[in-house]
Amino acid sequence: MKKNFLRKVAFGLSPNENINEDPLNWAKQQFNSVPNFIWSYKLPTLLEQRKRYGEWVYGDRKVLRKKFKNDRLMYEKEKDLLRHKTGEKFFEPLELSIRHNTALKTTNPVFERMWHFWSNFFAISEKDFLASFSTGVYQRDIIRPNMCGSFEDLVYQVTTSWCMLHHLDNAENIGPNSKEGVRLNSNNRKVGLNENHARELLELHTVSSEANYSQEDVINMAKVMTGWAHLWNKKDLEAGPVKFQPSFHENGPYKILGKLYDIKDFNTVNQGKELKIVIKDLANHPSTKKNISRKLCQHFICDEPTNEMIEPIIQTWNKNDGNLIEIHKTLIDVVFNFSENYKKFSMPELWLLQNAKMLDLKYIDNQPDGFEFNGFNANRSQKRLKNILYDLGHNIYRAKQPNGYIDLESEWLSPELIIRRLAIAKRFTGIVNTNISYNNEFFEKVIVNNFDKPNKLLKLLNNSTSYSDQFVLFANSPEVMRS
Repeated sequence: MKKNFLRKVAFGLSPNENINEDPLNWAKQQFNSVPNFIWSYKLPTLLEQRKRYGEWVYGDRKVLRKKFKNDRLMYEKEKDLLRHKTGEKFFEPLELSIRHNTALKTTNPVFERMWHFWSNFFAISEKDFLASFSTGVYQRDIIRPNMCGSFEDLVYQVTTSWCMLHHLDNAENIGPNSKEGVRLNSNNRKVGLNENHARELLELHTVSSEANYSQEDVINMAKVMTGWAHLWNKKDLEAGPVKFQPSFHENGPYKILGKLYDIKDFNTVNQGKELKIVIKDLANHPSTKKNISRKLCQHFICDEPTNEMIEPIIQTWNKNDGNLIEIHKTLIDVVFNFSENYKKFSMPELWLLQNAKMLDLKYIDNQPDGFEFNGFNANRSQKRLKNILYDLGHNIYRAKQPNGYIDLESEWLSPELIIRRLAIAKRFTGIVNTNISYNNEFFEKVIVNNFDKPNKLLKLLNNSTSYSDQFVLFANSPEVMRS
């Protein structure tokens, strides 16, 4: 049970790693603070990436398209130069390598698994070059630092972040009765409420459809969120910093989920504070507690969590005012108690990370020499991880929908996606640790080290006929694909 538990909450054990004597306490203690990334170079900041994104979109949209509107070849040539200058093809491979390098070398792998969960829960879908410049750093600088606070603070920071506001079009959410709304509509601009962000805040990030919210609730939530947007100017375009802008804000009162929000003195000190007050209520709503607790159990235990799994997390939430440290620790207790009787099919990235950890694969170089931005695109070696995830059908920063990648076996257990895993496992022979002899003795050690019931997997590997088949059989065995 102890070995399977480690694969359920982390990435398994490397060939020379020993199981902790108290794995439950070891796992829970990882949530007391936010660990550092394992990366020797300076990490890009959100401010730096916003500026690069702004330079990219402004240079392309406002300069090159106009200058070379009649010369397609020259336009493409100059656009490639701009791409190199701003790093449009560089930062996604960099962020993925930071993510995986840390996951495989950290002494806090359970925290990393939890960070991966929250990053997918508060997903940024593929849109407007966000994956190219900002999604990775958004997960690092917005989600990760708030994992040791309260859930309501995490939701508020995500909701008001530049990436999420831009992703869900809140700059287009303008109060029709606001000062700017009246002015723009009088000039035939036809502006008004945009419900995207409000709807996803309710449906995905807090109460879910189980709260039976209405269209009127969505409209009122959108009103609360008016005015929250990036500053716009001709040079930065949509890359400006986030600031609440009162002249775009639709005043209340607002009624959401049966509660009336009628904050006085809207036009002075309290204007804009409605959002934080509403988020506090949403984050602590019974439907939110059940929704998040279920999602956590679904990710770590099984596709259909039982009330017996979910209820302890809700109780901890109630006792600790949504403190994420305590919520995470209670989840780990629940996983430990149920890990022997339930299996969870691994999403492709987790499958890759667990195989890389157990087999000591080297698909990212050890602190890749020169992996700092210097005006060039990422090279072939630096793009290897991105390409592997693309081939697996799991482009971490490029979910097609705002609800991220679905964490259910039915989403991933198709013939095509299984064939992709087989093909990638076949390529493991090209990314092995050259200091290791990958013979039967090595695989036997890995299996015994990582599985409570190793006999079936040992027998399977003993029947393999070739070096590459050992990797394919191991990586795609039921024991490895389900933890």
